[in-house]
Amino acid sequence: MALRQKLNLKFAQRLILTPKMRQALYILQLPLMELKRFLQQKTIENPLLEEAGDYQENDQLQSGELTDNILQNAQQTSQEYFDSDNDNTSYGQEIQKKQNFKETLARYTPSLQEHLLQQLSLSGCAGSVYKTGEFIIGNIDENGYRRCSQEEIQEVLTVSKTDTGRALKLIHSFDPPGVGAQNLKECLLIQLKLKNKENSLAAKIVRNYLTDLEKKKYDRLGRAFKVSPEKIEEAVREIASLEPKPGRLFGSCANRYIKPDIILQKQKEKYEIILNDEELPTLQLSSRYRKLLQDEKVSKNVKRYLKKRLHSAVWLIKTVAQRQSTLLKLARFLVEAQRDFLDKGERYLLPLSVERIAGSIKRNKSTVSRLIANKYIQTPFGIFALREFLSQGIKSKEGKVISTKNIKAQIEDLISAENPQHPLTDEKIAQILKERNIPLARRTCAKYREQLKILPAGLRKRSFKRP
Repeated sequence: MALRQKLNLKFAQRLILTPKMRQALYILQLPLMELKRFLQQKTIENPLLEEAGDYQENDQLQSGELTDNILQNAQQTSQEYFDSDNDNTSYGQEIQKKQNFKETLARYTPSLQEHLLQQLSLSGCAGSVYKTGEFIIGNIDENGYRRCSQEEIQEVLTVSKTDTGRALKLIHSFDPPGVGAQNLKECLLIQLKLKNKENSLAAKIVRNYLTDLEKKKYDRLGRAFKVSPEKIEEAVREIASLEPKPGRLFGSCANRYIKPDIILQKQKEKYEIILNDEELPTLQLSSRYRKLLQDEKVSKNVKRYLKKRLHSAVWLIKTVAQRQSTLLKLARFLVEAQRDFLDKGERYLLPLSVERIAGSIKRNKSTVSRLIANKYIQTPFGIFALREFLSQGIKSKEGKVISTKNIKAQIEDLISAENPQHPLTDEKIAQILKERNIPLARRTCAKYREQLKILPAGLRKRSFKRP
């Protein structure tokens, strides 16, 4: 059979996102501070948009001067608003440079290397010791560990073993305690030395029996040092109080500055929901440029440009209002649905899905997902991400759906109340939950335990009771 090409006509329906729809979806998913910068950028780009109460120097400009400004603006724009895809994805370099000073302070935190270099400069050392110290600090990772050996330092810098040792000793005295160590054992020993406990039982355990300590073989430790279980327990508590990753106290990035989109206030027995829109600029249409549309002296090209900008300005104002209205409706539903969670705590969080929210507030699932993303609510009990109000669930034998967070809380309670000499296995925990009409498989129980960062039963076992 011969192959041949031919043309066929085919009718099909497809959903195509217009630039207006793209912008609406983009605005919907923006958190508060990013939306603020986005709107400020739009007031710069669009002459028809201005902030309420914003009196600019060009308020007194005559019609001819406004027209010249418009023509100049139109010539600088390579593409019109509705033909530009990048219009929905950039804030503008100028607005990014005009960060609020308080926000900049809140976001900044010194890195571990900056913190160490500052201490090095104040230490009074000089010459090859200072140079070696700088090199060592540059080779310390985010956890605070040194990623080069003493021999490598000497070879790269061609410095003596004495200077390298002095630089290392100096850095080991810096804050945070334990920084600059090459492994966990050295890190813990440095911290114990700074506490003047380098010859203590805890230091001897770390130096010679760290593997047995990790496996919780306390009986072997007691026999090795010929001391009572209470002494071993005291040493273990001393070791547990040390920081295994000193660098993580600084983190690998700057602090995030969170501004909640919603503020929840409790008035007696009722919750009052307030949209945090004080941070957002109040947009309005410029009366100066709107008058130009009615001016017969203005050219058709200018009026055509103004009409396009007017339509985009009106659409933007409506889109922001729609975002705020939908966000308020979402907040009301979440507060009503999760009232027990707000009043009593996390274990009372009810199973709630995006599908259920979408059906309740009569919006599409994708719209709800965008709306919830990167949004926060300030409550009398702290700031929560809206995502935390959602939870999956497991249906009990009674037909009641129990949230996974509730189940995790029960697992945590069971483990905290267990006998340390006979810890509960995952199978035993699953059996107890089944007796409570919660059908949970052992593997699921193990998964929840790992998410809670709780060790398995074998590593939780203690051969003696706590004093």
